[in-house]
Amino acid sequence: MATNSTGWQNAQEALRGTTSPSFSKVWWVDASATSNGATGGYYPNFPANTLTVAQSLTTAGRGDVVYVGPSHTESVVGAAGITLSVDDVFYVGIGVGLARPVITFSTAIAAQMVISGNGIVIRNMVFDCTGIDAITAAIKVTGASVAFEDCEFITNTGTAGCVLGILTAATATRFRVERCRFTGPAINTGTTTTAQIKHEVGTDYVIKDNYFVGKTTNAILNTTTVLRGLIDNNRIVTTGTAAINMAAASTPFITNNRMNVASGTAPIVAAAGFMAGNVYSAAAGVTAGTASTF
Repeated sequence: MATNSTGWQNAQEALRGTTSPSFSKVWWVDASATSNGATGGYYPNFPANTLTVAQSLTTAGRGDVVYVGPSHTESVVGAAGITLSVDDVFYVGIGVGLARPVITFSTAIAAQMVISGNGIVIRNMVFDCTGIDAITAAIKVTGASVAFEDCEFITNTGTAGCVLGILTAATATRFRVERCRFTGPAINTGTTTTAQIKHEVGTDYVIKDNYFVGKTTNAILNTTTVLRGLIDNNRIVTTGTAAINMAAASTPFITNNRMNVASGTAPIVAAAGFMAGNVYSAAAGVTAGTASTF
């Protein structure tokens, strides 16, 4: 079928209407869209081929939804290789497991995806941060009210690891990560991940119901004072010295987490934090080691 982007766009706009900008619109992305990818996005059978193209169709503040097709792939090969800057857009991956959309990071250690828009939600996507060893910070969040839901972050393989999975800036208030998986093996000949999430400064964050495993120094790290926040009901297995490591004056609620930190005796470092219901085990096995609750 011949492609006619103007005709498709006109048809779509006629169906959707252009006089009610307060209502969200739906857009589509699929990497297999080779002929119409630079101008598509209007229907599932006429998709854009990159997130950048789809983003160019969205309108800030309208709550637009971008559906990303199963097994869609994109590569980030340099600084700001993908930048999501339009406010209040939902990016929703379609698929299960590794058949979900996959964003890879490779070629240069500066490879980075930047999320600078406010109110952006990314759901059900996979981020493979191990295409080259020692990527500095695969994802940088500078927007407020940014959320990751039901995503997977591959931070280690047997031969490579990123230094940081997600890094936030001071402007990243109300940052939220829920029901996500941060994965990697315990043995890795490449870089040990410093932190799978390094959250800096942004207040009123929530890191909840996630799974962290891999060759990491910390699962969650904060080195600059941030007041208010919740770290709740996460499952963490790390080869490093702490599962959750907060700046001395930071004041998070840290509750109901279950942790195994084989090489450390202080699973949580949070001198000014408020803690309850956390359980820590220093060794694997039913009878080996000791467990403590705090």
